[in-house]
Amino acid sequence: MAIRTCPTANVGALPVMSRCPSLTLELERTLMARNKDIPRVQNPPSGDGHHITSRYMTATELAERDARQKSYDDMLARQQAYEDRFISKPQQQNRPCTMGCVFTKSCNLPDGVINHDNAAGFVPVEKLADYGKFSLLGGRERDAAGNIPLKKISGSTLPAALGTLLLGGASPAGTGTAATGAAGGAGIVTASVVTGALVGMVALLWPSSLGDSSLYTDKQLKSLKQGRTRLRLHVEQQADGTLKGYGYNTQKRRDWEMIPVVQFVAQGSQQVADFDDGVTLIWTPDVDPSSTSGIPPLESAPQAPQILIYPPTEQADNIIVNPIYPPEYKDFILVFPADSGVQPLYIVVSRPAGNGDIKYHRPPRALPAFPDALPVKSKTSVQGGGGKRSRWKDRKGRIYEWDSKTGALEIYDKQGKHLGEFNHETGEQIDPAKPGRTTEK
Repeated sequence: MAIRTCPTANVGALPVMSRCPSLTLELERTLMARNKDIPRVQNPPSGDGHHITSRYMTATELAERDARQKSYDDMLARQQAYEDRFISKPQQQNRPCTMGCVFTKSCNLPDGVINHDNAAGFVPVEKLADYGKFSLLGGRERDAAGNIPLKKISGSTLPAALGTLLLGGASPAGTGTAATGAAGGAGIVTASVVTGALVGMVALLWPSSLGDSSLYTDKQLKSLKQGRTRLRLHVEQQADGTLKGYGYNTQKRRDWEMIPVVQFVAQGSQQVADFDDGVTLIWTPDVDPSSTSGIPPLESAPQAPQILIYPPTEQADNIIVNPIYPPEYKDFILVFPADSGVQPLYIVVSRPAGNGDIKYHRPPRALPAFPDALPVKSKTSVQGGGGKRSRWKDRKGRIYEWDSKTGALEIYDKQGKHLGEFNHETGEQIDPAKPGRTTEK
């Protein structure tokens, strides 16, 4: 059958579709293949509205559609990035601490981890042996220079290179435990020197997790003025001559975890560590570490206490009974010379009792007269060193600090200017402001 062309068409013009069904089908297939990736849109209603037609999107419409899709994809990407932050943030917070972040830690924790981590925030009571090797030294008499030769009361075997230790400038040891005051308030601790009492006592602890990546290196300790510890230890001789000891885990009290780092300084054949307030530790290295000389045992030594390490909770305070808190401890990280053969250690000097009774006012757990005041990180050093004063702040920025010597609350304005001494229970002013007296803001 002949194909009829349009009379007005040039040579090669398309055939009339209605007369060639096969060509019509072929052309439709070609156009469909060419436009298969182009979406179709519905045309506006025409005629009686029952006949629906569609067309391919124009280039302008396609560009607008692509712009809307890109905006939507960008929004999804931002939302996913926001959600990913919340997923990764807890992982970053719970990552084990890196080397050099603590001096002592529980050996029950894995390498690189310094905190007990559980959903309830529970910190267990642990044995002192979980933190390291412990030795308790003391003396009952002074030499001609007024120093106290220290002898071993109990504990682990001491390093052969330790030689001899003298405690200089310390008053008789012991703080007693007789206390008054209601629970939750400030207490007064009194003590007296009993017959045969120790005139000086120190506790030594070497970390048990040597090689743990979370512990300070010797090089780091040489450059530090203060170091972090997960253990604060207190040992005292009570009025009846018995020994009492306990410790606190500092995980939940950041204001308790930093203590001074002290280096020995050579003075002739001796090495001297200065603990402030005239208290020193004099070390004479053992020339021959293989010899049997060194620190002898203390004759008729009092029985060593069983020491547990508690979390800082009210329940623990009730078990200890009238505890003294870490800001009042005289404890240090003690670093020996590099060639000494003796590893750095944690040392606690028993709080002196003087030549008679002393009074020590424990910081209160709360300030009833100033309910808006909340505990904050301590900044002011306790007179005598080894700790910092308990501190609070209220919503107006006023600063409250506990004076353990007077048992009064020192209050400062938000600029650190002294406002006076006050009773923490009644709010009564005890002493007026002292001109020129300030505290760190």
